[in-house]
Amino acid sequence: MGSFSPGAMPYYRLNSFGMLKTEHKQVMSDLQKLPMEICDGVNKVKQLIEENVSYSYLHSQVLRDWTQRKESVHVLRLKNRQLWKEQIELQESCEELKRLLKEAHEMICDPSAEQHQEQESLDERLKDLLKQMELVTQQEDLAEKLQHHFSVSEMRSENLQSELEQATAQDESLLQTELLQQEH
Repeated sequence: MGSFSPGAMPYYRLNSFGMLKTEHKQVMSDLQKLPMEICDGVNKVKQLIEENVSYSYLHSQVLRDWTQRKESVHVLRLKNRQLWKEQIELQESCEELKRLLKEAHEMICDPSAEQHQEQESLDERLKDLLKQMELVTQQEDLAEKLQHHFSVSEMRSENLQSELEQATAQDESLLQTELLQQEH
């Protein structure tokens, strides 16, 4: 330490006292601001908690919708399989009917009234089978459209879920950053 002259010592003490007084004022000012900053921090935390609850609710809704759509697709696939089986059976019946008609036509050289009625009956049965086959085809088209619609909905659901997870991660990161800043 350097030596002080006796006259310089009171000035040094006054200067130190002035600095301490200034520091004290600054500390007191900071202490007065602290409750407001804490209150602001608490409000921000509450707001983030509310947003997180909202995101959680949306997430559960998306999951519920996704599960329902997944079940719908499963049901539609089962119906589609059943329709395919029915279509195959109808096609087989139709082929059998055509074969029978061909045999009947070949056997008939001199058509009589009774044979003519049988042929008309077979023609009617063939028309009925063709109508049924057309209905099955329409049902298949509908099942494919529903399956496409579900695929689109499933992709939207996955996108929403991804966005929700990103938003939740960002909210958690923001909350942690703000809490760390408040601690410092």
